[in-house]
Amino acid sequence: MKKIAVVGSVNIDYFVESDVLPQVGETVLGRQFFTSIGGKGANQAVAAARLGAEVSLFGSVGNDENSKMIKSKMLDERVDITNLNVVAEAHTGAAFVEISKSENRILVIPGANQYTDIPYIDRVLQQLLMHDIILFQLETPLEMLEYTVPKLYEQGKTTILNPAPAQVVPAAILNMITFITPNEHEYSTVFNQHDTSMEKMLGMYPDKLVITCGTKGVKFSDGDSIHHVPTINVDAVDTTGAGDTFSGAFAVALAEGRDLKASIEFGNIAAGLSVRKKGAQTGMPYRPEIDDFISAGFSRG
Repeated sequence: MKKIAVVGSVNIDYFVESDVLPQVGETVLGRQFFTSIGGKGANQAVAAARLGAEVSLFGSVGNDENSKMIKSKMLDERVDITNLNVVAEAHTGAAFVEISKSENRILVIPGANQYTDIPYIDRVLQQLLMHDIILFQLETPLEMLEYTVPKLYEQGKTTILNPAPAQVVPAAILNMITFITPNEHEYSTVFNQHDTSMEKMLGMYPDKLVITCGTKGVKFSDGDSIHHVPTINVDAVDTTGAGDTFSGAFAVALAEGRDLKASIEFGNIAAGLSVRKKGAQTGMPYRPEIDDFISAGFSRG
């Protein structure tokens, strides 16, 4: 199997569960509080590793107790952290996640993630180039993405951008990225095309733009028509890590040689299975769970 690298954020997630999400200026009582290791980079690395991939995490943490927890967890998940950047002058990133039923709202404090920057990439570039598929998100500096993607493009690497939190990415960079996987709320911001319909955007970026639409599934274009790949039916408990699970599983499927549609289907299954437990990483499935689900009668849309 091809080797996967994830370049992205590493956080400690603080979860608060309540019956309703507070409105602006409103105070509500929470029912439960718990912590988990997260960050979109760490999440996607764990998702891919649990599915059998050889995965390396490139990112930054502080020199604090939280970073010790993260490093221990990544090693337990068989994620290589040889090139993890430990920053003495910053705290490990944090995310505060509010959960109500199957909805969530997230506030992220970058902390050390801001040091996953151009100087860091210069230090680890040769190690990064040893991987075949590289995943990015937008919880680390955009300048780093703009600097790194052309170098990977020149070497013919497969790159995946999960553009969250959404911000405008230069068109020249988007054109060099192999696959772009925004959700239905993010794509217009990322491409700076707020007046363009989803269908038109998909047609403009065939076999590249993959739009996730929550419970409505995933859409992509092959250049001739737009395809819809449905999700699986599950009782959702917490959707916090579903998007990251999709990204990690999508990368694994590509690494195993699946085509675009089959890779999306594989990602959908993993994402669907991931929402049955609380916490971004807690519900991420292991490979036997997906294989058993497929064996039990999953048919491709």
